[in-house]
Amino acid sequence: MSERKFKEILKLFSEDLTATQIASISGVSRVTVNSYLKKIRQQIARYCELQQPADSIGRPPVSNNHERHEHHESRNGHDGTVTVKTEVSRAIKPIVFGIYRHADRLHTEILPDVSRAMIHAIVRGRSVLETLGTAERIRHFNNLVDLGHYRLYRLEHSIASEGANGACTEDIDAFWGLTKHRLAKFKGLNRNTVYLHLKECEFRYNHRNEELYEVLLNLLKTHPLNLS
Repeated sequence: MSERKFKEILKLFSEDLTATQIASISGVSRVTVNSYLKKIRQQIARYCELQQPADSIGRPPVSNNHERHEHHESRNGHDGTVTVKTEVSRAIKPIVFGIYRHADRLHTEILPDVSRAMIHAIVRGRSVLETLGTAERIRHFNNLVDLGHYRLYRLEHSIASEGANGACTEDIDAFWGLTKHRLAKFKGLNRNTVYLHLKECEFRYNHRNEELYEVLLNLLKTHPLNLS
């Protein structure tokens, strides 16, 4: 693909068009567009991981976060489509992610070990023996989201500090509004790509006051796409 054509696709991506729309406008096949968009999203995810505080929540090495999550999901057989805003089968573990704010940026982390019942218990201030470690870890977040039910939960410690942390609350509400709108248009997400779409939402929100196309150009100059 020529540099001119790639920049056209990147420009359309920065305007938040779908792969189908980009393919139609650019004249590039949807298969090729999807391939490039996935690689762009992978670089965005790596960039977001590098922006996370080094001491936050004991994360694993940042370079393999999204690959590790994809492997975890496929290993457990959860590689189907996750339909949002509908009742999710009890046999399928919901996708839960946490949101926290640090240095005027929002960060997200998917929590594969957190169940819907655990969220309800923690939100109500209850704890059970087998979830004490997880409950302690969750206290690092301001909010949790159950993506299957499309629901944002404000945690008890976050509610208690709302008076002194109103900006954080407004920031997270605005981010969730953006994320909910963006993910809804897919009418369902493959579990193995949820992480990339979530990190894209995080990236778009944190750079919402900048020219996204220019930000992406600079990002890909520093972290070129792996086209092999």
